[in-house]
Parts: sequence; C-alpha cells; structure tokens
Amino acid sequence: MDLRQLEYFREIADTGSINEAARRLNMSQPPLSYQLRLLEEELGVRLFERSSQGVTLTEAGTLLYSRAGELLSYADSTKQEVERFGRRRILRLGLTSSTVAPMIPFIAEYARRNPEASFEVHDGTTFSLFNSLLAGIIDVSVVRTPLRLDEVEHTVLCTEPMIAVSAPAEETPRRGRAALSELTGRPLIVYRRYEKLITDAFAAHSLEADFFCVCDDARGAVLWAKAGLATAILPASMSSLCAGLDIREIDEKALETQILLIWRKGKKPLPAVQDFIAVCQGHYCHSDLAI
Repeated sequence: MDLRQLEYFREIADTGSINEAARRLNMSQPPLSYQLRLLEEELGVRLFERSSQGVTLTEAGTLLYSRAGELLSYADSTKQEVERFGRRRILRLGLTSSTVAPMIPFIAEYARRNPEASFEVHDGTTFSLFNSLLAGIIDVSVVRTPLRLDEVEHTVLCTEPMIAVSAPAEETPRRGRAALSELTGRPLIVYRRYEKLITDAFAAHSLEADFFCVCDDARGAVLWAKAGLATAILPASMSSLCAGLDIREIDEKALETQILLIWRKGKKPLPAVQDFIAVCQGHYCHSDLAI
C-alpha cells in the first residue's frame, strides 16, 4: 500500500465511479482498476460494492477512507515542511565571548534580509574557532586580532580600544580615560590571549604590569572585577557587561584590537555565507562605550 494507491482509492470513493475517477486523474480506466485490485488483495478485503450505478464503500472501505485522508494530509504537510527546511539557510557561525555583543546588529540585519535563515552557533576562543573553520566544522567565524591570516579570507568589522574596568570607589560608577602609567602598581586581570600584547605595551613605556589573574574567558574577568579583586583589561565592546563598574578607555594605540570575520581561503563560500559576508562588509560596527 502506497500513497499513490490511497489517492486513487479516495478519488474513486469521491466520484463513485472508476471511469470518472480515471478521467479526473488523467489516466485510463484499466490501470486504475488494476491498482484498486492490488490494494484490495493486499488488505484482504473488498473496499467497494460494485453495481451498474457505480461503486459504494464497504465498511472496511469507509474506515480506510478516513485513515487514508489522515495519512495523505500528514504526508502532504511533511512534504511541505521538508521543502521549507530545504530552503532554509543554516549559517554555522563561530563567536568568541567578547564578540557576541558587537555582532548582534550584523546577525539581526542578516536575519531580517533572510527570514528563512537559522543559525548554528559555536562558542570558543579565537584559536579554537580558527581551527574549527579550517576543519569545516563552521562556515564563518568572528575572531579578534592578533591572529595569523594566511589561511583565511577576512574582512574587518571593528577596531576598538581596550578598557580598564574596576569596582567603583564611589556610589556612582565613573567613565573616562586612563594612561598605562595609571595602571602600574594595580593588580590586573587579563584575558590570556592578550597577556603578551599588554606586557609588550607596558614594556614599550618602560612600565611593568602586575598580573593578579590571567584567565581564558573575558566574561570571567568581569566577574573578578565586580568582586573588587583587581582591575580587568578588556576590549571596549565588553563594556555592555560591565554595568555598575568604573570603565576607563586606555589611551594606548598598541592595545587596539580588530574584530574580524574570517572564512576559508580557496573555497567559494556557500550562498548563506556570501550573504552574511555582504551584510558585514556593508556595515561597520562601533563600540557602545560612551566616555
């Protein structure tokens, strides 16, 4: 018993005539009668009573008519669902903890332009996401400099300074600017991948950084700062997670980082990836830090 036979069966039942059903189905009568006979033989029952006036459903035929309608309706809805899913664009996107906030406008614009789009997001560090991209696990990734770019194509999404974040000494959190020299002698919390960048920046001014904690997640650094343990040095886009803290932009060009969108070199991106790249190249993000 297949869906085609059920469609034939219901058409015969609806018309009450094998000849009329064959006409509506745009087929000749013998093949239709043959399919009906095969169905009755498979089920081991008579589905119709035949007479000179046409055919009428038996009790078994009446039951099958109801069930066949349900099965055909379910098959049709399944077909439509699968077709819709086939048209959906699934973007496999890598995001680091410090790039989620600045990427939301890009993602929202892409979703607006592509209503059928859905996302498969992979969280990780810049380096783990870089490896996932090269392995084909993700289609495109958002990362931060410093990073080698010889194996990937890229576009710059944002250039931003670092900020110094600490528990407020007063009731109202302060915002402003800070020179590196103002951070000497303070215990610092830094994201591990910026440890060398920050060390080199201090050394260039003959200063020394006091690292109280080196961690692997920028969000964890914010929590340490909120606890008053030390001053966290973070990319400026992390300021959205620093409510209630003192935030000062570090006045040091060497500490600026770029947020990049990267994809594999030498392989044409899928249409969904091409569209996401186009959205990102058409809009330049900016830090929401207001000093």
